[in-house]
Amino acid sequence: MDSFRFVHAADLHIDSPFAGVGDADNRVATRLREATYEAFQNLVDLCIKQNADFLVIAGDVYDGADRSVRAQLRFRDGLSKLVNAGIQSFVVHGNHDPLDGWQSSISWPEGVHIFGATPEWKNFEKNGEVVAAVQGMSYPTREVTDNLALQFSPPQSGNLFAIGLLHANVGANSAHPNYAPCTVEDLSGSGIDYWALGHVHTRQTLKLAAPVIAYPGNTQGRHPNETGARGALVVDVDPSGASRSEFVTLDVVRWERADVDISNLEAIDSLDSAIRQTTDNLSAQAEDRDVVCRLNLVGRGPLHEQLASDGAVEDLLDAVRSAWSSGGSPWVWVEQITDSTRPAIDIEARAKQDDFLGATLKRGLLSSVEADEIDRLTEVVSDVYTGRRQGLPKATDEQVSEWAEEARWYLAELLEQGK
Repeated sequence: MDSFRFVHAADLHIDSPFAGVGDADNRVATRLREATYEAFQNLVDLCIKQNADFLVIAGDVYDGADRSVRAQLRFRDGLSKLVNAGIQSFVVHGNHDPLDGWQSSISWPEGVHIFGATPEWKNFEKNGEVVAAVQGMSYPTREVTDNLALQFSPPQSGNLFAIGLLHANVGANSAHPNYAPCTVEDLSGSGIDYWALGHVHTRQTLKLAAPVIAYPGNTQGRHPNETGARGALVVDVDPSGASRSEFVTLDVVRWERADVDISNLEAIDSLDSAIRQTTDNLSAQAEDRDVVCRLNLVGRGPLHEQLASDGAVEDLLDAVRSAWSSGGSPWVWVEQITDSTRPAIDIEARAKQDDFLGATLKRGLLSSVEADEIDRLTEVVSDVYTGRRQGLPKATDEQVSEWAEEARWYLAELLEQGK
């Protein structure tokens, strides 16, 4: 068997709207609207630059079932460019773009295979020899709760490198809907050599060999929880059937989060400088990409009281946005600044003092860490956090503990000020 190379991508979410982000700056909003398209173009360019033999895309090509004509044409044009370069494509659809969604009558070029709602095998030839076989299936409708992995058939030949192309939640990842749920054990017993997965947006390899089970993550982060580099996997398979992969970044806008510590700062202009330095650092880390970020002000110090005044945090946000507004790309857009600072009180030491405040703070500490106290507080808020339709979702122990800790700091600040 000849060695070969393929690129494994997933969750392109072409035409993702990024609703509400960057609306205050037309430059940012325009860039975000184009981000998923540009990331897909980077994927096409990667395949050509790396001399890939073929591309596999593991679902959620489009962001919505009612995919736009623009998105479909751009996708077709990208795959056509690959065909012209001698690179085939194998594609499945996922929960965001199932087969029963609207699509226009677009003719796909030779060399592009889009799998239907039942698993099928497609061979790949190199130098006149079949060296690999790809089996895949698309979602017929948005909500697929069956274990699709069990519908895949064993490879037709043990001499071919077998790839399974599937959009699925392996191991019940709680960060994503549990569509097409399956386990590593389900995939391991299939006889397939490489499972090219999609659906989970964070890159991870669930099994390194026999078989390889991998998520490449999405090609472009779409919201503040999708931080860090996004891209695809370039996979090389040698004549023995052994594979190795390399992650390559494709995103054009990087999402990030960062803390800014006030502990050693005395003046608000020092904090403004620290915020700008943080955004400079994020820009450098993104390596010429634009950045959308959320900043969290942390630490204890005298600035805590100033930040609590009306409009202080909003003014800092306006200032850092203004600082980045005049230049071109790469830019940084601070979407949000959160104030999580605390007053300059040593709360642990204060809780040990033998007075009313000390006793109150000590009781607050117990409420945030002891199971009986957490249960008591949970009961107090149960009329509101009911989990029923007319109420808020049921509070977790972690949330209740955080509320108790927040209340402890609030009391400490009020009582210290009232001395």
